[in-house]
Amino acid sequence: MNVLITGASRGIGLATAKRLAAKGHSVGLFDIDTDELGHAVNDKVFKKALKDKRIVHGHLDVTDPESWDTAIEHMIDNFGSIDTLINNAGILVSGVLPTTDLDKQLSLIDINCKGVLIGCHKLAPYLADTKNGKIINLSSASAIYGQSEVAPYSASKFFVRGLTEGLNIEYAELGIKVIDVMPLWVKSDMTKDINVTSINRLGINLTVDDVAKKLCKLSSSPNRKISRTHYPIGMPAKVLQTLSQVSPDPLMRFINSRIGTK
Repeated sequence: MNVLITGASRGIGLATAKRLAAKGHSVGLFDIDTDELGHAVNDKVFKKALKDKRIVHGHLDVTDPESWDTAIEHMIDNFGSIDTLINNAGILVSGVLPTTDLDKQLSLIDINCKGVLIGCHKLAPYLADTKNGKIINLSSASAIYGQSEVAPYSASKFFVRGLTEGLNIEYAELGIKVIDVMPLWVKSDMTKDINVTSINRLGINLTVDDVAKKLCKLSSSPNRKISRTHYPIGMPAKVLQTLSQVSPDPLMRFINSRIGTK
């Protein structure tokens, strides 16, 4: 199996690449931070995969369509095909909206929304040529109900959720499975310096390896065995997702205001 991972220089993307490589899959690690990516691929975990030429890596600005073309070409030249896209690249800006930097928030929308959209657009023809072509998007438990103090981030993950649901139907004709994972807060570089009420109350109970384990399993599963569109990760996310299916909107608003409002 040949897997293209965005945002692969650290965190969930890197942890997933390590797991997939250890299981014998061919992996393309791409990131805008090529210096960090260069250090990452030299990890001893990748030693055998590098020797077997099952690892490629390179620059990818997910907001730039031409950058996607280059990354895809790199994968095809080395592996001949692409079976799975993991749309992992994303950023987080925390704080009450009027007090945050607008340029950073707009960049968040570009990366978290446009980046995922471009990837889904560009990879479709290649994934349609494989037996179990799939796209796995990184959504979030914040796409279950809008979250204060990270409202634009939450909104970007609602975009990912909606895009995933629509393409899950649309791409079925192409034989492509489109799904997402929805973890709550994950201990990573993204969350280490943020101060958000919901973290103070719920804590950070997931590691990047927890998410990577699920991504690895979904990546290698035959499409016929993937019956759901959304995969919450962690008990709190699973509970919130279940409640959202049966609870009236005022109750969900109350629950989330208790979790995320000072």
